[in-house]
Amino acid sequence: MKWRDWRLASYLAIAGLLWCVAVGVLIWFLPWGSSVTTSSTGDSVTGPGESFSSISGFGPAPLLVPVALATIATWAGLRHHRAVLIGATVLLGLYALLAGFSIGLAYVPAVIALFVACMASSATRQRFGSADSADQRTLTR
Repeated sequence: MKWRDWRLASYLAIAGLLWCVAVGVLIWFLPWGSSVTTSSTGDSVTGPGESFSSISGFGPAPLLVPVALATIATWAGLRHHRAVLIGATVLLGLYALLAGFSIGLAYVPAVIALFVACMASSATRQRFGSADSADQRTLTR
């Protein structure tokens, strides 16, 4: 497999999508931080924090945006649309930057995978599974 190969770009885009889905599920269900309450005796009691589902004012939308962008990037990688792949990667990177103080940091590995997918995508459109034009010249001789 060559470095500039759409198969590699597709695999990296799929990995980015799977990462976004897994992170979204984990953030939705796992508790955030811890809560400290005072008991009737005056002692402070530390308990588990609240889940994102109970503290999010927008519901699951902040977790579905990265999944949607990674889905678009995966579709673009599978269909060899380099411009769409780059656009979805840039938007996901901006989302991770803007949401960096809360959930955005969790999406940085997906942004890196999609960035490498953009670098691996060929500038020329190829049919999925077809050999490179240089390989075709070698095979026909």
